Amino acid sequence: MIEENENNGNAPQLKTPEELRRERLQPYWLDPRIDYPTPYSMLEYNGVPFSPLSGIQAISGQKKNGKTFVLTQLMAAMLAIGDNGEQIGHVAEFLPGLKVPTRTLEHIGRPPRVLFVDTEMERLNSAKVLRRVHWLCGWPMNEAQERFNVLWLRSVKADVNTGKQAFQVRRDLILSAVDEVQPDVMFIDGIRDIIGSFNDETESAALVGELMALAEDRQMSIWNALHMNPRPRNDDESKMRGHLGTEVGNKVTDTLVSIKKKEAGGQVTFTVQQQDARDKDMEDWQFIVCDAAGALGIPKIINNGNLARTIERIEAEKETMDFETLRVLKTIIMPPQSDYFTNIIKKLKDGLHVGESKAKAYWNDLREKHPNLIYQRDGGKFTLSKKEVEAFESGLPWAPETPTP
Repeated sequence: MIEENENNGNAPQLKTPEELRRERLQPYWLDPRIDYPTPYSMLEYNGVPFSPLSGIQAISGQKKNGKTFVLTQLMAAMLAIGDNGEQIGHVAEFLPGLKVPTRTLEHIGRPPRVLFVDTEMERLNSAKVLRRVHWLCGWPMNEAQERFNVLWLRSVKADVNTGKQAFQVRRDLILSAVDEVQPDVMFIDGIRDIIGSFNDETESAALVGELMALAEDRQMSIWNALHMNPRPRNDDESKMRGHLGTEVGNKVTDTLVSIKKKEAGGQVTFTVQQQDARDKDMEDWQFIVCDAAGALGIPKIINNGNLARTIERIEAEKETMDFETLRVLKTIIMPPQSDYFTNIIKKLKDGLHVGESKAKAYWNDLREKHPNLIYQRDGGKFTLSKKEVEAFESGLPWAPETPTP
């Protein structure tokens, strides 16, 4: 007679419901005995890391506000790495402060790989993005690079054989490309084109959950480009579109926003701001699109730091020049001395070691900010007011080099 399975040494031992529950939960418990490592970030700007591996990020902004140029900068900064970890191409000049942390390069053990997925633009415009990245990296414009691949999915159609809609086919193709390329970072320009409805809460949560799981499983960083709400009825243009935008905003590690601004003389500048950050806030940066590569249009960071700090620095420099201008003027027109404007500018040029136009500009700046400091006597000669000189110098954070007579 054959024994029951429980007496047979080869029979599998069934687990109790309690054992199954513990086994299922085990990977998700946090262990206080473990020192969990700081995530490896794919980029840093002026020393502040962002875009961690195993995380999802977002870039947003109004239409035509430079989002794709920002993606170009991020991709080029990640890719312009030589075999020995050095920056190559034009990134040091055009993207100052933006680079891959040394710690991350040591971790992955090679220059990064990037996959760019475009669902929105025409093929020609996608090719321009590719070539902008090539130019910034110093690569030949018409040669494929193993570390940089562009997947163009705008024209994808529904699959009549499987019954899958176009957005589902795009998602399948993206997963296949990830398997093929094994990227460290993937950029999806047009995340709304890989979902049925970006206003469906369930669909949006499911897609964001899939992206988070993919980033964690593959230890990659995934950037998602999504428009902001149209210029608002409710005076709030800071939110990304639809339930998808809300879900992305709730789960991302970093959100960068691109803002377009027209300057005097027709020069257009863009400001990149970090709207959301899990860790230390990053400085803003400003960029223009220049003609360094002809009509292709290359983004170039022009301030390398927070705009407010840049303005602060400029103002500090102006204050210094006000002091230097006054220092020279005290040798020329401190009472009882006085002189005509032409002679003053000539002596100011020599004293400040500048040209005539700058000497006049420093003179005008000083008079505009301190209208009572210099006055004109009868006969047209200018002189300083001793009282105003003392008041001016008493407000400086440093002592004047020349004592007031």
